[in-house]
Amino acid sequence: MLIVIAGERCTGKSALARAILDKIHAELFTGRDYVRLAPTEPEAVDKFQLLLAQKQHSEDYVIFLLTEPDLYALVPPGSFVVMCRSRLETSKARFARQMPDGELSPSIAAMLERQRGCFDHIPHSLTLDTDGADLSLLAVEVLEQVELSRRLP
Repeated sequence: MLIVIAGERCTGKSALARAILDKIHAELFTGRDYVRLAPTEPEAVDKFQLLLAQKQHSEDYVIFLLTEPDLYALVPPGSFVVMCRSRLETSKARFARQMPDGELSPSIAAMLERQRGCFDHIPHSLTLDTDGADLSLLAVEVLEQVELSRRLP
């Protein structure tokens, strides 16, 4: 089964993926990780798209973290896509925690503000607000919704 987790920077995509991986075995691809599949990027894209299409309805799980909106072109039609959202203040605080000094520079803050809404055009099956959420519970919700979607015609 293919689970695509999409969202802007620091909206909880990776944390949600880890919570899901605590519950199931899955292969994880983040962003452009797929380039490791072949010696050239065009070959890797072809292999990755084939892999995603094969896993879309398989019993085996693949999780693809969609870190850039343009990568949505690799996702097979009808895939289960989870959109992670958080308040801008939450995303900024999460980003700051990743910085060596724990501070968010004005340029990084401005970048996060500019990128707001860049995933709004991506079709998705489920929207999750990760602000203060129990990610273990969200992971269960995702897996339940994935199973439900498998049973629908």
